[in-house]
Amino acid sequence: MLLIVSTVLASACLHSTEPQPSLLGLNGSWNYTGVQTGPVRETLTGTLTISRESGTTFQGQLQLVGVNEQTGQNRFLSGPVSGSASGVDVIDFDANLEASPRRHVGNIAGDIITGNWVGPSSDGTTSSGTFRIERVPR
Repeated sequence: MLLIVSTVLASACLHSTEPQPSLLGLNGSWNYTGVQTGPVRETLTGTLTISRESGTTFQGQLQLVGVNEQTGQNRFLSGPVSGSASGVDVIDFDANLEASPRRHVGNIAGDIITGNWVGPSSDGTTSSGTFRIERVPR
């Protein structure tokens, strides 16, 4: 009996840490457009690159230019992205663009993902907005 229990416990610890086959199909480049609605209104444009997928999770990089709609001043935002899919048409990911991540939640419809994001801003207030990402044709 002890041998059986030991074998079961040992096999439970042998799960692979290798990437699993992707269930998402998100790898590649995506054009990102969005609007920051608060605390300062900005238009956001850039590129989301998904470089690694495993099962329902993914990682990549987001590079954006934010343009203040009142002053016209530009700021550059760039950082790593990690997230997952929930069900067949919902995506949830964090973009670490500033000191804290911006959480994005969106709906997938073919090669277009639309949704909302929220995150703390550098001045201690909450920033939020909408986004749309569209796959760049291969």
